[in-house]
Amino acid sequence: MQRVLGDSWASLPNVLQQHYQITGSQTSTLKGQLTIAYPKFMTPIVWLIHLFGGLILWPGELINITVQKHSDANGMIYWRRKLNYPDGKTDYFYSTMTYVADHELLETIGFGFGLYLTVSVVNGDLCYESNGHFWHIGKLKAKIPDCFVLGRALITEHALSEREFFLDFRNMHKIT
Repeated sequence: MQRVLGDSWASLPNVLQQHYQITGSQTSTLKGQLTIAYPKFMTPIVWLIHLFGGLILWPGELINITVQKHSDANGMIYWRRKLNYPDGKTDYFYSTMTYVADHELLETIGFGFGLYLTVSVVNGDLCYESNGHFWHIGKLKAKIPDCFVLGRALITEHALSEREFFLDFRNMHKIT
């Protein structure tokens, strides 16, 4: 993340810097709670993306989450998210993040499906904004506009204290 953000890295609060300072064989583990909500009409697309290994299938509140991440020698970050629902269900969400250029990442889930992300620091918050999806199979790489999948993703990480931060993940569709 330091490479992606360049000079902006220094303006991130310490808790957010610590979240991304992993090298070599180090692993970072975070624990927290989630609320997942989406309109019922989105269920088929959420289900389809979940089959590819992305997103979370079930909405709910007070969902306990454990997030583990590590990086490899090339700087790729591997994410493993485990969700424990109050009713006893468990779900997983895996992805990788790869550096593309300054302020640009690719987040990839299963079967070559992923998301182009623009990353910036705004008022001390770490902000990700999607810039389209992609599907990469063999030599074929198709770019898919956000509006054809879940809309534009906006993710913000905001420091609450030296040991806690709040993550807000939203998908937004423009209705005209």
